Formats: sequence, structure tokens, C-alpha cells
Amino acid sequence: MNPPCPPAGTPREWLARMPPRGQTVVASTEAAGWEGIHGVVLAGPIAEFVDLSAVFPFLLFVRKGTSQLDWRRGNRFSRLTIRAGDLLVAPGGEGHRIRVVEPIEAFLHPVDPDRLDPLARDEWPEMASAYRIIEGLHRDDEELWDLGSRMADRILEPNPGSRAMASAYQELIAVRLLWDHSTIVRRPGDEETLSDPRLSPVIDYIRRNLRDDVSLETLAALAGLSPNYFLGAFREVTGQTPHRYVTELRIARACELLRDPHRPITEVSLAVGFSSQSHLTEVFRRTLKTTPAAYRRQVLGLGRNGETSEG
Repeated sequence: MNPPCPPAGTPREWLARMPPRGQTVVASTEAAGWEGIHGVVLAGPIAEFVDLSAVFPFLLFVRKGTSQLDWRRGNRFSRLTIRAGDLLVAPGGEGHRIRVVEPIEAFLHPVDPDRLDPLARDEWPEMASAYRIIEGLHRDDEELWDLGSRMADRILEPNPGSRAMASAYQELIAVRLLWDHSTIVRRPGDEETLSDPRLSPVIDYIRRNLRDDVSLETLAALAGLSPNYFLGAFREVTGQTPHRYVTELRIARACELLRDPHRPITEVSLAVGFSSQSHLTEVFRRTLKTTPAAYRRQVLGLGRNGETSEG
């Protein structure tokens, strides 16, 4: 097993670790000499766990092949099947380590915070200081996957104009990542489409009932599956457990409600399914590294009027 590597400070340092044992570099932005553009096309299996820890998020676009993916981050472990068209979203700072059993071709793209953070500040100024990228394995995000694949194509064929096109794709990838895979509040009507149709009523139910207890048994019954089988199916499609998925949605909804300076935080807590303000504060701090009151005061630039005390 490879020894753990310290989290890389920049995408360029992170890419310098490539390739993992068992894989080969087909093409990279480093080889092309493209400053400020980051990505590598890899081919083959990853025979042993490789440490991909970083302080920034990265995306894995599966372009060819099917394989079992073993994914460790922190004290969590997932075993997933990945195939061409899949997209793995990994937030920074969680000690990601992966192993790929069968050969695949994939485009690995570290997302530079020097590009991501200014974009968040310009487009979502009220949330930019506290947003977080949400991890997951996605089979239904055709638009983001297509952007990554097109960027990889430009790296594979570095003709005149390819660098400019790759830079444009990189910018669009950052936008879609913030838009669809972060805790930044999404526009009304932006709903997920899951590859397993049995899970569509489950997602609809979760979104409509965030303030209520959402039991595993109820969700499994909506999908027409046993609880144990449902857990596996849900994780296979979303890359998350139902509990984690519900928590992410509750925190995102809480961020939206906290934009109203006159809404008490206790009321926000109950509206999104937490039993008390202290419960919301605990999960909010664990998820976004701040508290609801500090988020409202510091991120939204609001005073304490109408707030309950910070927990």
C-alpha cells in the first residue's frame, strides 16, 4: 500500500504525483505546457490505494471502461461500480484515497480554488465564504461530464486553439460544479434526475418533507425495495447514504432561510427538520465549519437584530 501523501497545496503539485501505480499518463496539461489549466488523462487500473488528498476539490470523469472503485475518505468507505459516463465529485480536505480494480480511461481534473473562489464571490456573494462542494458519484450529469470530456479531448490533441478551448471548458466546469454540486442555493426548479427511476419518488419525497423525520423504511417502501437493498441502490446512484443526502439538503435549505434576517434561527432549525437550534448548530458547524449565527452575521453582513443567541 502506498504511504499517505500530505495534502497538495496547488493543483500543479497535486498533478506532479501522477500517475498512480498501474496507470499511465496518456496526456496532461503539464506535458502541453499550459499554465493555469489543470488536468491529466490516465489509463489502466490503480492496483493499490492511491492518496489523492488535496485542499481543493477534484473531479474524475470516466471516459472508457467499467470497474469496481474503492473509495476511502476520512473514516468512510464506499465500493462502487463505475463506467464510462460517470462523474466522481470529491471535495477537498477529506483524505481521499481510491483504488480502481479494472483498467479504465479517466480524466482527472483538480479544481483550482484561485478560479473557483472568485467565481463564487462574483456570482453568489452572499454565500461565497461558506459554500462547500458536495461529494458524490453521478451518472446523470451529462452536461458536466461532457464539458470534462471535451476538455480532455483538447489536452489529447493540443492543436492551435486547443489551449483556449480547454481554458473555456475549465471555466464552465467551475460554474457547473458550484451550480449543481455545492451547498450554494440552486435556482427554483433545478431538480435532479436519477439514473434509477425507482429512486425518483424517493428524492421527491425527501425534498417535500425536509422538516419531518425521514425514515429508511419509508424511503425503501417508496422505491419498492427492502431497506438493505435500498441502501445499496441509493449509494450506487448518488455516492451517498440517505442520511447524508438528507443532511446536505437540510443544510442547503437552512442557508437559504438564514438569508432572512428577521427569521429566528430556532424557527429555521425546525423548518428544515432539526430538533433544536443547538442540533442545527452542531451539524452546521460540522458541515460548513461555522455556525448559523456566524454565517448570517459574517457571510450575509447582517447584525444580530432578530437573531437568537449563537450556539
